[in-house]
Amino acid sequence: MSYSKVVAILNISEYKLISDELTSLNVPGISLSKVQGFGDYVNEYAHNGFSESMKIEIYTLTEHAAEIAGVLSVLANDMTEGGGVVAIEPVAELFNVKKLRDL
Repeated sequence: MSYSKVVAILNISEYKLISDELTSLNVPGISLSKVQGFGDYVNEYAHNGFSESMKIEIYTLTEHAAEIAGVLSVLANDMTEGGGVVAIEPVAELFNVKKLRDL
């Protein structure tokens, strides 16, 4: 079994806007961070030009990565002018770390 990480930095500030789409894809888990920076869009009102964006990281089976990335790309284009970036990275190893309960 091979795994990939889908990383998206989107010019979207509300997770609620994309949560239904990700739920419909049966995404096994998601990490979400608010990040600042600039790409095509520079915030002229901020002293450093940064705007607030959302960074999404999803670890998934490689066979599902392209579909998830495609959906995130479509959402970014539909919801914002600035869009964002979406990448698929290979994962060499993935460990699911859980604390075992005493029986």
